[in-house]
Amino acid sequence: MAPTFYCHPPVAMDEYPKKLGDRKLPGRVGIVGILLGLLVVVLFVAVIVLAVKANSPACKDGLRAEQECRNITHLLEQELTQAQDVLRETEAQAAICNQTVETLRISLEEEKAGGHKQQELVQKLQEQIKSLNQSLQEKSSELEKKSAELEQLRKENDALVSRKGPTNAKGSSNSGISLCLSVVTVHLTLILQALLA
Repeated sequence: MAPTFYCHPPVAMDEYPKKLGDRKLPGRVGIVGILLGLLVVVLFVAVIVLAVKANSPACKDGLRAEQECRNITHLLEQELTQAQDVLRETEAQAAICNQTVETLRISLEEEKAGGHKQQELVQKLQEQIKSLNQSLQEKSSELEKKSAELEQLRKENDALVSRKGPTNAKGSSNSGISLCLSVVTVHLTLILQALLA
């Protein structure tokens, strides 16, 4: 038989690449599918390897150690917070103590100043007491002199009365008594003035 030639209608140049691309498209999809399949297999193998490693004793020990480390870190953070709180309280107490010491120091200085004032006052009072004692001694010596004078006047009065005799004794004894009373009154007035001064 004679070869048969099939005649295809001519294809325009702008449609030619489309027809070629349509024919090659199933090949590309196949390659992409194969690559995706390989990727899924690789990921599946990686998940299996990770699961095996995650369930291995070394990994479990590591997780346990990590958890213990977290617990210890948490406890240390709590202890650090408590220590910081105690430090703040101690600093506050130290500030209060410093303020109290300063207040006591000021009070002590005031007391010292007050003590000096009291010593000065005591010295002034002692000087006044000395001067009063001296004036009292002077008044006492004056009183003794007046008493001695009174005693002498009484003796002189008695001597005068005894000289005048018994006839005039009543009248002179009355004048002697009145003289004594006047002298005693004067002396008592002087004594009172001396004591009140």
